[in-house]
Amino acid sequence: MPGRTRSAGRAARFSVWRSSRSGRVEWPTVGVAVGVYGGAAAVTLGHRHLPWPLTFVLLGVLAAWQTSLQHEIIHGHPFRIRAANHALAWLPLTLWLPYGDYRDSHLRHHRVDELGDPEADPESFYVTPAHWAAAGPIRRCWLRANRTLVGRMVLGPVVTTPAYWWSALLACRHDARRRRSLASHLVGLVVVVAWIVAVCRMPLWLYVLGAFYGGRALSHVRSFAEHRSVDGGATRSAMVRAGRAWSLLFLNNNLHDTHHARPGAPWYRLPQLAVSLSSDARAAEGAGWYPGYTEVLRRYALRPFDRPVYAAADRTAV
Repeated sequence: MPGRTRSAGRAARFSVWRSSRSGRVEWPTVGVAVGVYGGAAAVTLGHRHLPWPLTFVLLGVLAAWQTSLQHEIIHGHPFRIRAANHALAWLPLTLWLPYGDYRDSHLRHHRVDELGDPEADPESFYVTPAHWAAAGPIRRCWLRANRTLVGRMVLGPVVTTPAYWWSALLACRHDARRRRSLASHLVGLVVVVAWIVAVCRMPLWLYVLGAFYGGRALSHVRSFAEHRSVDGGATRSAMVRAGRAWSLLFLNNNLHDTHHARPGAPWYRLPQLAVSLSSDARAAEGAGWYPGYTEVLRRYALRPFDRPVYAAADRTAV
C-alpha cells in the first residue's frame, strides 16, 4: 500500500537521524529549556509586580513553549541519555498532560500509515463516519466548532481535557505503563502546585488560567492546520512560514512537512532542511502552505478548516 510505503520511509528516516547524531549536547535546545524554566520561575516569583493580564499572557507563552520543548525532547534532543531528556521534560507546567503519555502518543503518530486516520492516528482531529452518525446535535456542533481556529482555541482546552483524563483513567485499569506515567505526572503536579501556592503565594486560579488555558490555546494555533487528509500520495503535513517569534515559540514545528520528512532533525536545522527537501512546494500540493498564522486566522477563524469526518472514509458526510 502507498500509505505503508510512506510510513516505512518515515520510520527509516527517523532511525537514520537518531543514529547519526553526534554525542555532543545540543546547546540551542538547552538554551530553550533555560528560557522556559527560568522564565516560569521569574514570572511566578514576581507576579505581584505584574498586572494580572500580563502574567496570564507570559504564563501562556511559557507553557506553550514548554510543550514545544517536550516535543523536541520526544525526538531525542538535546542529550543522548534518555533519562536526562526525560528529566528536562517531566515537570508539568501545563498541569494537564503527563509527559509519558505525550511521548508515547506522539511517537505512534509518526508511525501511522495514514496521517489523520482517526482509527490509527492518536493526534487526529477527524472522526469516523460511525462516530459522526452516533453523535447528537451538541456533539456535532462541537465537532464543527473544533474545525475552526477560534473554536479550537476557546473551547478545545475545556472540552478535550476531561475526555482525555476519563480515557486515561480507564486505561490505567489494565495498562501498567499508563499507571506509571500518571503516577509520575501526579508527583510533578504536586511539585508545581506547591511551588505556586506555598513558595510564590500566587493565586492558583491565575496560574491555571495562564499556563493551562492560555498555554493550550496557543499550542492549538500550531496544531490546527498541521495535517489535512488529501488524496493520493501528496503530503498530509502543512507548512506555515511564520515569523521569528512564532517559529521560536513552536521551535520550527510550523515547518511540519519538513519535520515529518526528518523527524529526528533538531529544530534549528529545519529551516535549512525545508529548502533542500522542497517542503514548501510539497505542502502547497498537499496539506497546505501558508505565509503565516495571520493567514490561517484570516481563513479559518470562524470557517471550518475541513470536514470533521475523515475524508478517506466518507466524503459525503456532514
